[in-house]
Amino acid sequence: MTDTTPTTAAPTTAAPTTAAPTSTVPSEGARMREAAGELSDLILDRLADPAATAAATRIPAEAADDGTAEGVWAELTLGSGSPGLSLAFSGGARPGTDRAARAHGYLAVATRAAADGGSAPSGIFKGPGALAFAVLAAHRATGGYTTALHRLDAYQRQLVRTALPPVPEGPLTTIGHYEVVRGMTGVGRYLLARAETCEGELAQVLGYLIALARGTTVHRGARVPRWWALDAPRVGSEHLLPDGHLNLGLSHGVAGPLMLLALAWRDGVRLPGHREALEDAADLLVRWAVRDEHGTYWPGYLDLAEYRAGPDAYRTPAGWPSWCYGAPGVSRALQVAGAVLDRADWTATARDSVERLLRVPLDEWGVTDHALCHGWAGALHQLGRLNEQFADERIERRRDEVAARLVGAFDPDAPFGLRFTMTRRPFASDVSGYLDGAAGVALALDSYASGGTPRDWDMPLLLA
Repeated sequence: MTDTTPTTAAPTTAAPTTAAPTSTVPSEGARMREAAGELSDLILDRLADPAATAAATRIPAEAADDGTAEGVWAELTLGSGSPGLSLAFSGGARPGTDRAARAHGYLAVATRAAADGGSAPSGIFKGPGALAFAVLAAHRATGGYTTALHRLDAYQRQLVRTALPPVPEGPLTTIGHYEVVRGMTGVGRYLLARAETCEGELAQVLGYLIALARGTTVHRGARVPRWWALDAPRVGSEHLLPDGHLNLGLSHGVAGPLMLLALAWRDGVRLPGHREALEDAADLLVRWAVRDEHGTYWPGYLDLAEYRAGPDAYRTPAGWPSWCYGAPGVSRALQVAGAVLDRADWTATARDSVERLLRVPLDEWGVTDHALCHGWAGALHQLGRLNEQFADERIERRRDEVAARLVGAFDPDAPFGLRFTMTRRPFASDVSGYLDGAAGVALALDSYASGGTPRDWDMPLLLA
């Protein structure tokens, strides 16, 4: 699927002054950024070879529930496969040795897998959708891969034409219809990035999400948002939610479509009902911004009894900070929506949820992983994105503390330098991928070390 990557004032006299001495000792934050950059480079060096990386991606026997080592490489995925590894080498903000060649090596493996038929439609984190984001990042980094990119554009357009679900009269059968990971919100983010070739299909996806955001339906005698789905957040736990659920998270819930609609508005793509859909989705999240003694947080999802009782009756403690559920993922969606529609109340709610993360000590966050999805790397990067607007030195100091957790966790005996939580045992598995493993950590550390805005690697997370 890939084509060839291209190679690549006059002095003035002034009165003498007495200058204050300038310290040459780097600040603690500067030292931590330097250490983070070094660790990012080291991780990427350990991920350089596709065959070796795939072989080392595993749950070791000592961490497995049955005492038997288990491979967790999933080829055509962003979570634990070649597209996510390619993205790690294309998406870095700092220069690195052989980055384009290493990205190409993983793209070649992923392209062969797609050609062999491992390409069932499954949103953007699995199948051709994952490959599409990897090729897009490589194209933007090098200028190459135009033929492959146009083929993947065509695939995504066809996916929308054949798989865009209808808006039902009652609740949805599954959150998989609309969510970021498996559904149309993730597909829509790719289409928005490729709006010059995918304009019609992008409008279809946005129209679908607008219809969901604006409507309500009756379920078990209660009026609920059209986002209500009859499945459960986790496959196999449906018996715990017999009446379905309302998902509020960024990866699987309402915050994801809100973010896509806000990004489209920002980019000048605006449809009938678009503003009202933004208002309805954001107001739903503001309503369900519950508080504890530390500040604002969001439930991951609500069952029917919780939804009927309302936010004032919600008592479940906040989960740990993550991309997939709660702050700072939901915070980012509300922040961007507030910015594009100039809604200071939405921005204030997002800000208060970040204030909560500044008040709660890191040891009480409950984080038990290093990954982007729900680990330290995700917290590090999302706080950076949020602080592009907030510009708060306290947030940067908290980022320094989070980065220190990652740097301090380096294990030279681990294949990728850090370990991840793929079983009930924390920090015990060797995972290489973008969402769940070392590739994502390397990217988060790289962005932090550069002190600037990353390129395109966090588009699949809908953070920008």
